[in-house]
Amino acid sequence: MTKANFQAMTKQELRAYVLEHRDDQEAFHALTDKLREEPGIEITSTEQMHKLIEARLDEADARDAYKVLEEIAGLGTTPFEDIKRELGI
Repeated sequence: MTKANFQAMTKQELRAYVLEHRDDQEAFHALTDKLREEPGIEITSTEQMHKLIEARLDEADARDAYKVLEEIAGLGTTPFEDIKRELGI
């Protein structure tokens, strides 16, 4: 089996890889290194790293859900504002 080249992956590709291979510590550390390169982010513990990843996943999930809501509203069955109001957003 060919080993993945983490340095050649973008941050998004590496993030997806880590999510698919949650036990791959080398991939996790490579992602940590990439995130450390971002200005304004200082990783000081594994716990902090997990929280940062979870926050980013939550943001991505919210964006994906919002897109789906827009598509549903585009079908004309329920006004978009009514959907948002029902969901409390």
